[in-house]
This record gives sequence, structure tokens and C-alpha cells, in this order.
Amino acid sequence: MTSKEMTEFNHIFKENAIDYIQFQFTTILGEFKAVEFPAKIWEDLKYGTGIDGSSLGFLTTEQSDMRIVPDFNTFCISPWNPRVGRFICDLTDNQGNPYPTCPRGILKKIIDKANSMQFKFNTRPELEWYFITNDLKPGDKGTYMDLLPKDEFQDLRRQITDDMMFMNIGVKTIHHEVGFGQQEVEFIADDALRQADNVQTAKLITKVRAFYNKLICTYMPKPFESIAGSGLHIHQCLEKNGDNAFTDADKSLSDKLINYIGGIQHHIKAISAVLNPTTNSYKRLIPHHEAPVFNSWGVGNRTALIRVPGYENSTRVEYRAGDAMMNIYLGSALLLAAGLEGIRRKIEPNQPTSKNVDTMTNEERKELNIEKLPDSLEESLQAFEKSTFIKKTLGKELMKIFINLKYAELQEYEIAKSNGKEKEWEFNRYLYC
Repeated sequence: MTSKEMTEFNHIFKENAIDYIQFQFTTILGEFKAVEFPAKIWEDLKYGTGIDGSSLGFLTTEQSDMRIVPDFNTFCISPWNPRVGRFICDLTDNQGNPYPTCPRGILKKIIDKANSMQFKFNTRPELEWYFITNDLKPGDKGTYMDLLPKDEFQDLRRQITDDMMFMNIGVKTIHHEVGFGQQEVEFIADDALRQADNVQTAKLITKVRAFYNKLICTYMPKPFESIAGSGLHIHQCLEKNGDNAFTDADKSLSDKLINYIGGIQHHIKAISAVLNPTTNSYKRLIPHHEAPVFNSWGVGNRTALIRVPGYENSTRVEYRAGDAMMNIYLGSALLLAAGLEGIRRKIEPNQPTSKNVDTMTNEERKELNIEKLPDSLEESLQAFEKSTFIKKTLGKELMKIFINLKYAELQEYEIAKSNGKEKEWEFNRYLYC
């Protein structure tokens, strides 16, 4: 964007009666944060502003200064308060260099690697959440794709959809999910960086609209033991020269797709610490509840970890185990980096299956080389900590901070568990994340 175009934001602010600007950014643990300032001082802050990085978990106290720098392409007006405009920001040091612990910057770096291999990386997230009451009960009695009167939140979902489209998010479908009070939105496929921004924006929209309706929107993976958990499925596709790189000329699955899956499978135990980053995440990953628990893949198989949808012409892969507690920038970066390594090294996945992986015998899974995913955050963290792939992809500084934060979280969890307050601790820790 040119200096002239940046200056023209003053005209946009005036024309739309925007009085305040928010610079939004994402922490290492995936929290969406913001700094706000009057629009009339835009010229002073349009190239970024300083923040205390140590208070936000990005770095150590003795190195607390860093900057957030707006991506001018992310400008939107808040639909619930049109006096406020927003930009999503990257993190830099005081000299303007990308900061190594910036999640958005890490995704941009891995996308650049894909581009150097002549690939464009597109994703299509599916985001699930619960509307619950202030006494922590499901918000309605609706189930999968119900209508009124069971589905009490049709109008609220439409308002959320309007907000998403107003903020330039491409929405495919939005509907009631399986659990009482559970909702889902599917996005239209788009560039992975834009989609990560979209996920953060969509989560904010759902939380704000729930708040204004005296509800709680929670992205806890398993808020209720007896009903369905919430996931964040990520559909992925590589394009090369405008063509789908996952499809061969004869419309069969390409070697690139096979190797891409192989790369993800090869690193899945370590990646799980980011894609399923909470103690509550692993309460969702149990057999016979749709969320996959085995490192498997197949065409059209919804019990598999990685599904190649069988009903669409545009071949893609869907990663089904992730949940929305993940940092979407880091999760997208790790899936892409693992897939690219699979293509580069020609890593073969295990044998595909069309069978229900949960109901297979141990012998059947062993024959197909299907292993179990980590059972707990602690198990996935141990794999994460040992992984040279993680260190190379995320950088040793972010890796160290993430490990320290998560082991401290685990220690708190174990104390709560030993005191019989496990459920209370998880609600206090994860309900509003």
C-alpha cells in the first residue's frame, strides 16, 4: 500500500464517522488483544505503536519493548460499534524487523516457503462453539440442523453471519450443530493468512453478540461431558500455477496430496500440542464421539484424522482433530510446514481406510500402521519439546515460551484435580478463551 493510500484512511475515517481505531493482535496462546486510540491521531500511529511484550507473554521482562504494526489490508469497521475501525497487526522489534515470536509472522514465513515451491496455500475452516447460559447450561435444546422452535438462535446466527460478511469474511454455511446450544460456521475457501485473520475475527464476533444477548459463547472443546465436543476442522489445498496440486490430470489423488498427508502424520504427536493445546482438548478426543483419536486417513471417512472429502470435485484434505483453543496462525503454519516437508521428502502415509477406525480391532489398526494420537496435553507436550521440526518451524524462542506456559498450566491443573476442583478449574481457565 502506498503512502497516498495510507493517507486516504483519514478520508475513510471521516466519511464513516470513525472516532476510534483498534490495533488487534494475537498472543502465543491465541488470545485476541487490542490497543485503541482516537482516529484523529492516526498520522502519529499509522506505522505502529509500542506494547509491553513481557506482560503479554511474547518475551522476557528484560526485553519488554516491541511494536504492533498494522496490516492495512485488514481494515474493517466494527458492526456493533461503527465508531470503531480495526486493523490486525504483526509484531516487530523497535527497528521494524519481524519479531520471532509473532504467530502471524510465523504463518507468513511458512506461506513464503510454500510460495518458493510455487504453491499457494488455501484453507477453509469449520468453526464450532456453544452458546451457554450464565449458570453454565446449554443455551437451547436444538440438535443437528434443527429449525425453530428447537433452534432458538436462528436470528442470532443470522446477525453473526451479517457481521462476518460486513467484516469481509466469506461464509459458506452456518447452522445448529449436534449438541444442545452448539453452533457451526463454515467459511468459503481463501488464502490461509486471511483465513487465520477470519477465524480470530469470527470468534470475536460470536463472543460479542453472545454477550449482548446475555449468553456466553465458549470455544471450550468439551464443556459438557455427556454431549458433543467442539472442533476446528481445517480444510487445506495447495494450488500450483492456478491448478489444484492435490489432483492429477486424470482426477485421481496426486502424489503431492499423498505426501502432504504423510508429512502431517509424521509430525502429528508434536503438532497436537498446538492443535489441541488444553487439558480440556483431550476430553473431546475419545472414541465413538466423531472426534478422531487415531492417526489415520481415508477418502470420505469422517472417523479418520485426515479426510479427503469424496463428494466434491476440488480435492483437498480436512484435518479433523483440531479445536478452536488453538492459535490458528501457529496451527495453520505447522500443518503447512509438515505437509511441505512431506512433499519435499516424499513421506508416505499409512494405508488409507474407509472403515470406522474407532471400531477396528487393535490387530486391524496395527496392520494398517494406525497409531493412537496423544491421550493428554502432557503427552503431546513431551513430543513437542523433543521435536526438531517444531524448533525449526516455530523457532526456539517461541517454543521455549510455549513449553513454559503449558507446563505451568499443567501444574495448576494437577493441583486443582487433586483438590477435586478439576471441572471448576477448566471452566475458570478456558470458558472465555
